[in-house]
Amino acid sequence: MKKLGLALALALSLAACKGQALSETPTLPPPQVIVMTSTALSAAPSATTPRPGSATPAGAVTPAAPISAALSAPDGATLATTFYPPLQTGSPAGAKAPGVLLLPMLGQSRSDWDPFARALQRRGFAVLSVDLRGQGASSGPVDWAKAPADTQAVWESLIARPEVAADHSGIVGASIGANLALIIGAKNPNVATVIALSPGQDYMGLQPAAQLGNFGQRGVLFVASQDDTYAYDSTRQMAHLAPKGETNYFAKAGHGLDMFATPTLAPLLISWLEDHLGMLKG
Repeated sequence: MKKLGLALALALSLAACKGQALSETPTLPPPQVIVMTSTALSAAPSATTPRPGSATPAGAVTPAAPISAALSAPDGATLATTFYPPLQTGSPAGAKAPGVLLLPMLGQSRSDWDPFARALQRRGFAVLSVDLRGQGASSGPVDWAKAPADTQAVWESLIARPEVAADHSGIVGASIGANLALIIGAKNPNVATVIALSPGQDYMGLQPAAQLGNFGQRGVLFVASQDDTYAYDSTRQMAHLAPKGETNYFAKAGHGLDMFATPTLAPLLISWLEDHLGMLKG
C-alpha cells in the first residue's frame, strides 16, 4: 500500500507539471491574409524602389555626379540642361541605357526634378532635365510658340548621347511640360513612351489633343488629381485619344510636381518607365 501511494503521488505530480507546461505555451494568433488589388499592386513601391530624394544605401555604388551643360535652340537661344549619367553596376561594357527627358512646369526650373531624376539614375536610366526658354538659367524671353522646337532639340541631344538607347527612351513632363511631352512624343516615333502629369487642353496655346492619335501602339500615361479641376477634366477628355493611353487619378494631390508628395506616385512612374523602356541594353 505504501508503494502504491508513492506511485500514485508521483503520477499526480507529473500530470500537474505537464498541465502547467501546456498552460504556459503562448497562443499563436491566426495567420493574417492581406489581399491587394492589381491596381494597388501596380502602385505599391517595391522594397528596392528608391523614393525621390532618398540617400544611396551604405555600401552601394554612388552614381556619377550630374553634369550641367548649355544647348543651343534652333534660333541660337541658350537652354540650360542637367544630365544624370546612368548607374551601370554589373552591366556589360558598351551597354546603352534607356533615356528619360524631364520637362518642368510653368515658372519652374530643372532643379525641381532633381530628386526624381536621381531616383531614375539609380535605377539605370540616363536622365536629362532642362530649363525651358525664359525659365531658370535658360535665356529668354519666354516664347511658348518656340517651345516645341526647343524641346525637339533637347530631345535629339539626349538620344544622340553614346550612353543612351535611342529607341528605348521617353519623356516625362508636368503641367505645360506635360503638353510639350505629348506634342513632341506624338511627333517622334522613336519616343517610346510619354508620362503627362497634369496636362491641359490648352496651356499657353500648346494644344496636344489633335496629335494624340499619332502615338499608335506606344503607351502614354496621364496622371491628374481630382482637386486640380482643369487638369483633371482635360485628362479625362484627352486620354482616350491616345490609342494606348492609360490614366491614374488621385483625390487631393494638387497640380504637377506637387503630386510627388503622394508616396505612391514616384514608384508608379518608375514602374511604368521600366515596363515601357526596359533596362540596360547590351
